[in-house]
Amino acid sequence: MQHEATTAPAVVDLVPALAAGGHAAVFGAPGSGKTRLAIELVAHRVEHGLDPAEVLVLAATRRTAAAMRDAIALRLDRTTRGALARTASAVAYDLVRARTGRSVTLLTGAEHDQVIGELLEAQAIDGGGPEWPEALAPDVRELRGFRSELRDLMMRAVEQGIDPDGLARLGAAASRPEWTAAASFLAEYAEVKEQLRPTQFDSAELGAYAASIVRRSVHDPDDERALGVLAGLKLLVVDDAQEATEATAALLGAFAARGVEVVALGDPDVASN
Repeated sequence: MQHEATTAPAVVDLVPALAAGGHAAVFGAPGSGKTRLAIELVAHRVEHGLDPAEVLVLAATRRTAAAMRDAIALRLDRTTRGALARTASAVAYDLVRARTGRSVTLLTGAEHDQVIGELLEAQAIDGGGPEWPEALAPDVRELRGFRSELRDLMMRAVEQGIDPDGLARLGAAASRPEWTAAASFLAEYAEVKEQLRPTQFDSAELGAYAASIVRRSVHDPDDERALGVLAGLKLLVVDDAQEATEATAALLGAFAARGVEVVALGDPDVASN
């Protein structure tokens, strides 16, 4: 189901339609009232029987999540248990930490580049590693730009659920030897990271891991326990959905597969991803 938001007063009229249940997408330009609609929808569902713990709003940033929490609390005029609005990254972080039972660290882009650079350097010294195409000679692989491009390829593969073997097959099918070499590098990277940095994840790895926890929770008791209060989630509202990454989309899909109702509000014309 899709709806078009227009002006701020008019969006409240959409609440009854959205409250009827089922997944929905609402498109609207900036200032059309999408955030207000998200708040009103949450308030309506809570006032009509949902426990606040069964509702969650995903916001694009921690700042907007905090503002959303305050706005919902004021609208409900009641105290609630837990946070009614969070970022997808915060949800993913808590899921992975609960599942692993360890403190989890998010790798920054610079730290991820450093890990990749160290492995590339070690391979160059040992004479091992993938058979890179001639155009990607050792002097090219020393460049920061190459590391950044390799990191981006690795993250996109993780987001799409493509493992090293899958990436190698894609490289062979598309006659892209650099993908085949990157697949070999990704396999070795995963082994090294598991040994030396098992609790460190980049944003794509963290999101993919969290989505897998939610997917498996249907039949795995350990994953179900990792969900905690999210195991009872019934409504997931996504504000500024155009900012969602592939990892966030995978997380939403996993919750939807559990039977959680997903309502996404955004403006694809202003997406920055």
